Amino acid sequence: MNFTSATGSMTTLAASTTTLARALIACLFLILGCRVVAADYRETVAVLRIGMIENHAAVADPLKLEAVQQAFSDALGISVEIIRMSSYAALVDAHASGRIGYAIHSARSYAATDAACGCVEPLRVPVAGDGSTGFRSVLAVRDSVTKPISELRIAYSNEDSVSGWLIPQRAIRAGSLDRPELIRAGDVTSAMKLYGDMQVDGFFGWIPDVPDSTGLDPEQLFDGWTAQSAGISGSTRLIWSSQTIPYGPHATHRSLPDDLVEALGEFLDRMPQAAPGLLDIFEPVFAGGYAVPDPRDYENLRDLVVAGPAGTNG
Repeated sequence: MNFTSATGSMTTLAASTTTLARALIACLFLILGCRVVAADYRETVAVLRIGMIENHAAVADPLKLEAVQQAFSDALGISVEIIRMSSYAALVDAHASGRIGYAIHSARSYAATDAACGCVEPLRVPVAGDGSTGFRSVLAVRDSVTKPISELRIAYSNEDSVSGWLIPQRAIRAGSLDRPELIRAGDVTSAMKLYGDMQVDGFFGWIPDVPDSTGLDPEQLFDGWTAQSAGISGSTRLIWSSQTIPYGPHATHRSLPDDLVEALGEFLDRMPQAAPGLLDIFEPVFAGGYAVPDPRDYENLRDLVVAGPAGTNG
């Protein structure tokens, strides 16, 4: 046999073997890749645990609780368990530790969870019937008030209120709001009574931050509650407001598979049209469905979580 021919044949065989090996490797990677794509959260997540505060309407009523659990389970194709939480502090602890994968937060409890672990992300934010996805803290006074803010007697509800205490205090510390004489009322109703009885010049409250609104409208104080229940907004004007504070989000733990998070978002997005009755149960306060939040919107709440999470959106 000619040595040159043999050598050429061996070289050709080696090249063919190399080509075949590369093809097999490429095929193997393709198969593995397909398996990764084909695999989904149903193969790894047996139960999705959702944390909700026990005074939520969907948790307080056993029939509503069952309806919500079943709707989530049917949509996701896995078991769903709603965990009742006694407080927002308990919710923060459970979510930060990963004992629950999904939670309905207040704005402040979400910020507290994020500060505690950096392991959560906002999935959706509820939209109110007026289109708002957040609120502003405001200082309301009578039209007749002419004194500077530093000389006013201003009522607030209590030290746990985001709009009535925490946001104004931050503004006072930053020097963007003069400090008035502050009168603790205990709750919003009592603050309104002090105002109605002429014992204070004004009060701290909140209004929805409505997209494309032309300005601050006293009629929207406490989302219209003041006008409807106290009948005082007609003689009231707003002389200070904070930046927008987003409503509390639905948030997921970063350990959840991406496709499960995507499925949850799609389920919430479809809810207003596909299951409006379920939306009424799940969001008794917000009737506008959901929007995709910007995580940066919650960053300005980080300094409000030192003392633990507040229990309300406003």
